[in-house]
Amino acid sequence: MAVVAPTVAPAEARPQSRWIVSRAVDLWLIIGGAWAGYGYLLLYVVLHAPISYLWWFWSVGLDGTHIFGTASRTFFDAEARARNRRLFYGSLAFFFLLGPAMVLAGGKGYLALLVGVWAYYHVVRQHYGFMVLYKVKSRDLAPSFDRVFLAVMLIAPPFHRFFLHHPEELGLGFSLARYEPALWVIVAGTALAWAARERWRLAHRNKYLLFAAVIPLHWLTFAYMSWQAAVPTVTIVHNLQYHAIVWLHNRNRYSGEDGAARHGRIPAAVSRSLLVYGAIALAFSALYRIPGSALTAGSGAYGTTRG
Repeated sequence: MAVVAPTVAPAEARPQSRWIVSRAVDLWLIIGGAWAGYGYLLLYVVLHAPISYLWWFWSVGLDGTHIFGTASRTFFDAEARARNRRLFYGSLAFFFLLGPAMVLAGGKGYLALLVGVWAYYHVVRQHYGFMVLYKVKSRDLAPSFDRVFLAVMLIAPPFHRFFLHHPEELGLGFSLARYEPALWVIVAGTALAWAARERWRLAHRNKYLLFAAVIPLHWLTFAYMSWQAAVPTVTIVHNLQYHAIVWLHNRNRYSGEDGAARHGRIPAAVSRSLLVYGAIALAFSALYRIPGSALTAGSGAYGTTRG
């Protein structure tokens, strides 16, 4: 069946959408995905759901499937794989060897800390990326304090918990509690500086919605949760956001008639049906997350430590 190209109006005649994917997808996943994190907070803090159950639902259902989202546009894409072969396979070998090497060298605790810091940085950078997209969409291109504001508001909560009040949760033998007043000065000063530079224009409402969704979630998470519970709570939002943007990317890149020939059957298949994308992603996640759980047995990774 021939693909019919839509009629495109001149750029100046088209209204500029301020949504990244669409109003519904943005409000349900990119911004509204934060409600999944608040749901985890409610289940854990109020209803006392075991973190092992919450961890498994997140790990297999959302985090592992978001790894498939990355694979669908890299390793499963024949064109991308041929173009970036050294990068793909070199990075894969490096990261798969790094963990065993650090464990054999007696650095298991440092490995856990490294993975945790990198994972959280990854989450913060994705929120930053969506913030930039909303700024571009609303033509909010003037110099602003947004980058510093978002970084401070998302980094301060785990720093406050793990380096000031609960360093034992990370196995740290020191506390920086004496610097707590300085931390609050930085947080308050950053918030005031950001507010002073903002004009609070309605055109920037999507950026404000993103901030209002994710910043309180991070403060509440690290106020009430130890790292075991905090990991899925803040990362589940990242997973939902990532699925939304990958689905948009795959649909635009692989859905043409030559998609299977150029890129491979898997990218072409998952770009045509959200149901197929979800089913293959879930199978991919289960195949490596469930057997891989044996490697963490007894390590406390799925423990029920309450914070």
